[in-house]
Amino acid sequence: MEVNNLNSDILIIDDSSINIRVVSNIIQPLGCKIFAAKSGLQALNLLISFKPALIILDIQMPEMDGFECYKRIKSIAARTDIPVIFLSGSHDEADQIQAADLGASAYLTKPFCADELIDTVKRFA
Repeated sequence: MEVNNLNSDILIIDDSSINIRVVSNIIQPLGCKIFAAKSGLQALNLLISFKPALIILDIQMPEMDGFECYKRIKSIAARTDIPVIFLSGSHDEADQIQAADLGASAYLTKPFCADELIDTVKRFA
């Protein structure tokens, strides 16, 4: 795998530690520094004092789903410009349309192709 130097902070929001680890292992060689939140609320608390270059966000999470988390992130004035990639197990077209309508930068489905994730991160980070 080609090593790059994006030198970008990336926040992964997913309730699954395994998913966080898999995504981290794929994009860290790009030169990214990875931060993780296992819930929308934890992510929102982190975003009070931290501004990543990119957010990778799951949809199906307990307490607050990814769509609600996205809306709350985008309601923070200093965070509206952060690109968000939805990375979800949902192949439902309605979810993909909702993500696009909200203004998501991209929507990838699990299981995902590592090269597609890398290309998408490079495009937005």
